[in-house]
Amino acid sequence: MIDGKTTSPSIRHTIAVLGAGNIGTALAHSLVGNGHDIALWDYFPEVVEDIRQNRSNCRFLPGILLHENIRPCASPVECVAGASLIVLCMPSAFVGSTLTPLISVLETGAILLNVAKGFAPDGYELIPSFLNRLAPEHSCVQLAGPMIANELMRGVTAYITLAGGNSAAATQVAAMFSGSMFVPTTTDDVAGAALGGILKNVYAILLGCAETLSGSAHNLEAAAVTACLDEMVKIAGASGGRASTIYGLAGLGDLVATGFSHDSHNRKFGQMLAVGKTSKAIKQKTGWLPEGARAAAIVGKLAREKRVAAPLVEWVATIIEGTAPSLENLALALRTSHFSEDLPS
Repeated sequence: MIDGKTTSPSIRHTIAVLGAGNIGTALAHSLVGNGHDIALWDYFPEVVEDIRQNRSNCRFLPGILLHENIRPCASPVECVAGASLIVLCMPSAFVGSTLTPLISVLETGAILLNVAKGFAPDGYELIPSFLNRLAPEHSCVQLAGPMIANELMRGVTAYITLAGGNSAAATQVAAMFSGSMFVPTTTDDVAGAALGGILKNVYAILLGCAETLSGSAHNLEAAAVTACLDEMVKIAGASGGRASTIYGLAGLGDLVATGFSHDSHNRKFGQMLAVGKTSKAIKQKTGWLPEGARAAAIVGKLAREKRVAAPLVEWVATIIEGTAPSLENLALALRTSHFSEDLPS
């Protein structure tokens, strides 16, 4: 088992982490090492009780001993009490339903930090925008960039981006994170940061497929990454994000981590699709689907609305819907994407 150690604290804050999945638990474990008071809650009571009784999270991060100063909470109201930072770590579809009953009990000036990398429910509104409407009295910051939970638990530093329309809020959150485990930068490009996290999940499914279909052919994988990044830049740019953000940690950085990490749920989902398993069968076995599975069709709709050609997104959406993936139809999608301009007529 891996144990946590406290580093020298900066300013001590009370931080509430809502959602004790793999990334929520890893964030709680890492942030408590900065000397903060960390409260952690999860929808599943057995997860909270496991943390309370055994300092473990067998459901999401088995085999890891959690920091003894993490404070597991039986209810979300208990979790957010007195917190100056509320970290939202549940799947994007549940952000609104989790936060809405808590807004009236949040501390004045508490900052909302969105970690979910998906769209708000019922459309393709970005979660930071959704939170600004839902809780206008509270500044919202988007966490972006490569951050694999298992690597955090092994003590591997994560380089992250914190995006906020309120630069003071983003800077404040960066100060809370800054330490041995996190190297944060800040940006005001909220749309680019949020879209980078959404888009990379979709393309990570493609990269998981590509690896399995090609037998780990690095020539093809390199071409696929290049084409995926090109589509990401175009879609984000048409939706208000900056290309520089997508070429940075929030886009390319996160795409590399999620597309190639053996711990990536979206990559694993792509690998399972590539060997002939259907989305329905995968969900029946695991009980859930990764964020990219829901986002693919929505991103395709967004790209069409913005008049951006996105054949790779469309390819991912069709295989999720049931079209059998093959090396041939993937190669065709690649030829009609980024590389079509370079092909002889």
